[in-house]
Amino acid sequence: MNKIVLRTALAALLVPVFFACTEEPRNTEPLVDPWLRERTPVNLRLESQIGAAVISDDWRNDGAGSIVVSLITGGLDMSAVKVQALDFKFPDSEFCPTASIGPGSTLDLSSGSASFVVTAHNGETRTYTVTYTQFSDPLEGTYTFTPVGGILDGSAPVSAFIIVGGWDGAEVRSTVMDKWWHWGGGYMPTDEDDNTLSFRLEEADPETGATFGTLVNTPGENGLYANYMYNNSIDVNDKYRIFPAGKSRWAKPGDGSIVIYDYADADYAAPLWSVELIGAGDHTYAGQTFSVPNLAFGRSFPGPFDKIDYNWPDTRWFTDNVRNTFWLVKKDADTPIPDHSDYLAD
Repeated sequence: MNKIVLRTALAALLVPVFFACTEEPRNTEPLVDPWLRERTPVNLRLESQIGAAVISDDWRNDGAGSIVVSLITGGLDMSAVKVQALDFKFPDSEFCPTASIGPGSTLDLSSGSASFVVTAHNGETRTYTVTYTQFSDPLEGTYTFTPVGGILDGSAPVSAFIIVGGWDGAEVRSTVMDKWWHWGGGYMPTDEDDNTLSFRLEEADPETGATFGTLVNTPGENGLYANYMYNNSIDVNDKYRIFPAGKSRWAKPGDGSIVIYDYADADYAAPLWSVELIGAGDHTYAGQTFSVPNLAFGRSFPGPFDKIDYNWPDTRWFTDNVRNTFWLVKKDADTPIPDHSDYLAD
């Protein structure tokens, strides 16, 4: 009887040992060297791109990935955006993946997205979908002038131009038409009041944030630009002109100013002058307060303001001691005019 019990106990102990030593089938894939499966770019750069691309893989779908870039789209052919760089981690390795695009090729982003394929050394593929966000500058857009009535004389012809000037203690602010009889002879300073200003962003510095663009000052229905000749004899164009006639360039270095350049200065190397953009409301310059209905572009001058004439002529602030000049405007659109490029080509 003891032998029967002993044999039964030994059998019970040997059963789990038998099953423990028996290899059960597992639902696993063969291990593959990750070098052979590498398909992730570390960099994609397109023309007019600002900042680094955001590259993501989909852990739920190993065959798909996404890339988001920020682009300056003004003047860019979205149907053929050039690829400037596509980089992988170890480009010199024999296991480096290949891609269906590369530097010099193009992507069609006209629908908002485009795709390309990366192939690993072992033949596995991953399709990356490229989308973009539009990099913009608040200045970019279309502006028109907003003429107002006289400041010194409410019955004066309307004008979109305001002047602040005068020697210390005798400052004056007025519209350019408050003394309308000083202008004429085939032109008026209001000839530009029907013009359109079109600002387009062209490039940006990804490190400093400085932006650069082109400006078109289009003639209105009258086809004229203002010629600021006081009494047909004193040239004040150097102070009254806020933006050049026709085409020019602008830059925003990040200090709040808008720097103006000649259009031929494609390197933005020789600034002409600086302009500020001020918002709606009451603004005070040299102790003189005036109201801006929407927006205004303005220039400031350093002086000295020491040309004194106690005969109190209108020249004391119109031509002498000019402290600030402003163009009153409103923003009609956040995009430049459709034919902006055509004006640049002229």
